[in-house]
Amino acid sequence: MKVAVVVNCLKLGGMERVAVNLADAFAKQGDEAHLIYLKDRKVEVKPQMPEVKVRLFNVRRLVLQTGIGVFWLIICQVLNLVFRKSFPLFFAWAQAQAFKYKLRQLEAEVGAFDLIIFRGQGTFGQVWPLKDPRFVFVSESTTDSRLYGGFSRVFFKWLYQDRQVVCVSEGAKVTFEQMVDRYHIHCRSVHKISNPNDYDQIRQTADVQAANECHPRPYILGLGRLVPMKRFSLLIEAYAYARKTFGLSQDLVIVGEGRDRAVIEEKIQALQLQDCVFLKGQQSNPYPWFRHADLFVLSSQSEGLGMVLIEALACGTPVVSVDCPGGVRDIMQGQLSHFLSAETLEALAEKIQQGLAGALADEHVLVNEEPSTDDTASAVVTPYWQACEQDIDKTLMQFDQAYIVNQYKHIFLSGLRS
Repeated sequence: MKVAVVVNCLKLGGMERVAVNLADAFAKQGDEAHLIYLKDRKVEVKPQMPEVKVRLFNVRRLVLQTGIGVFWLIICQVLNLVFRKSFPLFFAWAQAQAFKYKLRQLEAEVGAFDLIIFRGQGTFGQVWPLKDPRFVFVSESTTDSRLYGGFSRVFFKWLYQDRQVVCVSEGAKVTFEQMVDRYHIHCRSVHKISNPNDYDQIRQTADVQAANECHPRPYILGLGRLVPMKRFSLLIEAYAYARKTFGLSQDLVIVGEGRDRAVIEEKIQALQLQDCVFLKGQQSNPYPWFRHADLFVLSSQSEGLGMVLIEALACGTPVVSVDCPGGVRDIMQGQLSHFLSAETLEALAEKIQQGLAGALADEHVLVNEEPSTDDTASAVVTPYWQACEQDIDKTLMQFDQAYIVNQYKHIFLSGLRS
């Protein structure tokens, strides 16, 4: 089987890592996998499998190399002033032709693809005018049915009419189906297929740094882009409340970078937490940070899936999450659901305390006020794992890379071959 995974770029981000993981997963199954990216910017994530062929289709540059392309760019910029957030959709009329040209070139060289998977609306939004039965559009997040204001019906129909669509979680699928029902959009198919994980690779790369290379003291971890959607201010407020109420001794470490950094720094200073909350910036390998944390906490406003929860569990780290829209409930099942929090600072603080203590339901167990050693940290993890081990195993199994690849093949290739 020959498959192409297409992503907007290969920057250091969650969607980009998932695209790389998916290409690797197909290659490990013995398939010929190609990873295509559309923006010529610094490559920060790369496949582990040398068999994966990485290709740049710089469709924007191809368009702008023509005089009519520059003219169309200007028209699209003007249209964007009238139709909010519409520039990528209008400019896609030109970029789609550039993609089609590059795809024909590649297929003349390597042969026809059986399946072409586009990761994220920012990717397939650049080629939506093309119709091809091999195309699969993957919706990575929950769908805001009012994204384009009064023009949402038209623009969503452009994107999804008669498409094969995959949503990465049940929560994402529910919001997508609500949108297509609202606007009477007919999709060829809508399936839930989650994101693939290579657990052996995660665990190997988690061991390349010692605990003190990440942070000199025991810590609770938050990880993600520093943007309002991730709600790190809520995490910091909950952490401050938990220190005061439950006697937490761990520091709070936040790994990531983004435009909200100044706001977060102001929050840390306002709560006088400079000595125990630390922003570590973007890290190319996040897994040691998961491995050495006493607890990972997700505080997002919404998550298409919540890959960081899976990665933390794969590294052997307990997790707590707010019960936000999207895919976290696909992960936090069984006993893990006891560590879902309401979206308030008090509720999140209590779940942080319970996660560290390994307590279920509404048990109130105070965390040891003395700074924990590595042995203490292991003791903290043990009751959590004892309570949740079977559910953690079930959760990790449904996001295993071989299982995900087989779902793609079963759903999409069986139809093409029949």
